[in-house]
Amino acid sequence: DKSQNPLFLFDDDNDGLCSFLLLRKFAQKGEGLQIKINPEITAISLNLVKNHNPDYIFILDKPLVSQDFIDGANVPIIWIDHHPPVKRNKVKYFNPLLKGDKGTSTTYWCYKAVNGSLWIAVIGALSDYTLPDYFEEFKNKYPDLISDKHAVKDLLYDSQIGKLCRIFSFINKAKHSIFKKCINIILKIDNPYEILNATTENGKFLMLVSEKIKKKYDEILSEALKVKKEKNIVVFSYVSPKISFTSELSNELLYRNPKSFVIVAREKEGKIIMSLRSDTFDVRSILEKALLTVPGYGGGHKYASGAGISKEDFIKFLNIIKNEVK
Repeated sequence: DKSQNPLFLFDDDNDGLCSFLLLRKFAQKGEGLQIKINPEITAISLNLVKNHNPDYIFILDKPLVSQDFIDGANVPIIWIDHHPPVKRNKVKYFNPLLKGDKGTSTTYWCYKAVNGSLWIAVIGALSDYTLPDYFEEFKNKYPDLISDKHAVKDLLYDSQIGKLCRIFSFINKAKHSIFKKCINIILKIDNPYEILNATTENGKFLMLVSEKIKKKYDEILSEALKVKKEKNIVVFSYVSPKISFTSELSNELLYRNPKSFVIVAREKEGKIIMSLRSDTFDVRSILEKALLTVPGYGGGHKYASGAGISKEDFIKFLNIIKNEVK
């Protein structure tokens, strides 16, 4: 309410995007920038601040922000996140884990703060594998968008709201100019059927962008599905210099291989960038053990994490994981 020119910096997944959409719809002002720098917003991003000259910065669903960035921004920062808490100075930091909460998304808290579009709030929460307490309200309002089964995995892969989640996910992969146009369109849409049924030019455009990227995803998925599970582990690696599908692939492989430990690795410029998933094993703890031996970075949630290491260390990393997953 106070801000005249807010700048929203959000993570490049559905939780980050939906958090931004809720706050931006409420504020009716400001610019939003998708941040793909992982895993930390550093002083390198200060140029973004300078270019937009904001009076407030809202950081959404980013697990790490450097103190150098905070000091250099020189404007009030509100940081809303749900990853393992960190300590920083000169920032208003809101993280439900500090209050003992362990099962909500950033979207959830943005929705609780400002209300807004219920369907967008559900997309963000579901995409982060959480079933929010406002799902019952959504179910009553949009009964045809859900499946008979209300487990998150079934909703994501076997319902119309799950289709919307995937549409948003693929839009997140679009090049900057197209992505920005998609954001401006979604901010004007109040009815999810406009997108699902492509009943307007805006809806058709969003569906076209999504389908174009989905085609590339399906090509890689078809290769990933050929991988055979070795004991409790599924490992798929691919080379894709332009678009990363590691998160989406790991989620779908886990859906198709329940009770497994899934690793999807993307090779780029001598690095291996990974998404790790499981519905049984403590992914974050196992990853932390591996990173004690193998140089790299990583972290996230108990059953869903990301990591990056050198290509030359990948086999060593996998052997450590295999020893832990029994």
